[in-house]
Amino acid sequence: MKKKHFLFLFCFVLGVLILHQVIIEKSMSPEDYVSLGNQLGMVGDHVGASQVFKSSIKIDPYYIPAYLGLGIAYGNLDRNNDAVDVFKEGIKLDNIHAFVPQMQMGIATIAYDKMNNEEMAVNYVKKALQTYNDQGDYAGVALAGQKLKQISPKA
Repeated sequence: MKKKHFLFLFCFVLGVLILHQVIIEKSMSPEDYVSLGNQLGMVGDHVGASQVFKSSIKIDPYYIPAYLGLGIAYGNLDRNNDAVDVFKEGIKLDNIHAFVPQMQMGIATIAYDKMNNEEMAVNYVKKALQTYNDQGDYAGVALAGQKLKQISPKA
């Protein structure tokens, strides 16, 4: 008899925990997930951050900040090809979003620092330079210009 009560209690508690998790997930917005992902990334939990950013994308596949965060998390995990693919996907979804030049700079940095692909790096820094200019972000223009000079002094 005690085993049945224990089993019932165990199932009940498990059900409550699952329901609680579902309620939490349903009540979190894509913005909430990105905020949580950023917090996890800042403390070095890039695996947890990547999972949370993916949850944001699952809720809203057009929420561009989640792509930026996921790309950064993948880059920090040395999942370089995945990072580049995620950045490209985010850019493709909305190529005029304010975060596009940051994603372009992310691609350039990964291409240069981790993949030894100077051609790709120069290409994406030039794209970021143009996008920052189009957005009127002159601090970004200066940053991209410095990066371009670092990568390819001749460019």
